[in-house]
Amino acid sequence: MRRIIENKKSLLLAIALLSVISPASFANDPTTGGKMSTAEKQDIINTLRVRGRFHKMLEGLNSSFDMDNKLKGKGPFTVFAADDKAWGKINQADQDTLFNNKKKLTQVLSYEVVPDARLDSKALSAMASVKSMEGHEIKLSVNSDKDAKKAGLYADRAHVKEADIRCSNGIIHIVDQPLMPQLAQ
Repeated sequence: MRRIIENKKSLLLAIALLSVISPASFANDPTTGGKMSTAEKQDIINTLRVRGRFHKMLEGLNSSFDMDNKLKGKGPFTVFAADDKAWGKINQADQDTLFNNKKKLTQVLSYEVVPDARLDSKALSAMASVKSMEGHEIKLSVNSDKDAKKAGLYADRAHVKEADIRCSNGIIHIVDQPLMPQLAQ
């Protein structure tokens, strides 16, 4: 009986240690080389980097007029982030044209950002629109469709497929397609 109790104690101790020592504990932040922190301690740019599926958006932010630095700043910001799969919905020729025109690229990327606000999905669901950093309004709506794939929060025509990723300087909502303003001529 005593051996069973000791084995249970050892098992509980092992489980407790495993919950503290996880693979993430050993992961390094790719931007600093130091220990990786949680998203709430990282800015928006580093949170997108660590998630690893935002290469196209990060490439655009890095090459546009100071957008990368702005989203590393104090904030707060609400960002509608299109992952690589979402960018894939735009044909490659149109992507190339957009990424070769820094002014239009900056316009598109700043349209996906709401400055001076950390708006979670609950707050956004109660609003009709928000003003983007680019200056135009992003229309918000909630679809209560019976089809779970269509139900939820929308920013313009983009479906929010993952919401409320908290960062040190704002909040990210992952959308299924890039938000596109009316582009300046």
